[in-house]
Amino acid sequence: MLPKSQRLSTKQFNEVLEKGHMAHTSFFIVRTLGGFKDKRVAAVVPKKVGKTAVARHRGTRRMYEAIQAVFELFPVGTHSIVFAKKSVADIPFDKLVSDLKTLGV
Repeated sequence: MLPKSQRLSTKQFNEVLEKGHMAHTSFFIVRTLGGFKDKRVAAVVPKKVGKTAVARHRGTRRMYEAIQAVFELFPVGTHSIVFAKKSVADIPFDKLVSDLKTLGV
């Protein structure tokens, strides 16, 4: 899990959601907004992907672990939101990490 200092606050999350640019992979949609001093990330698993809260929380934890593995690839000065497109609970961890690497965030 990423430390709280590297995750987006609600205010930052809403700003990225409104103004951020999108990129797609087979497993994720990423919205990114630049112009900040630090880099921060949020992970989201929507109800469409995980029907129960347990499934969504499990998916969020797996996404944060995958993000932490590639966090150094995120450019300094950007805030990003990573949305799951498919159930991340069923996908092998190495595929999640490699999919995030292909984004070139």
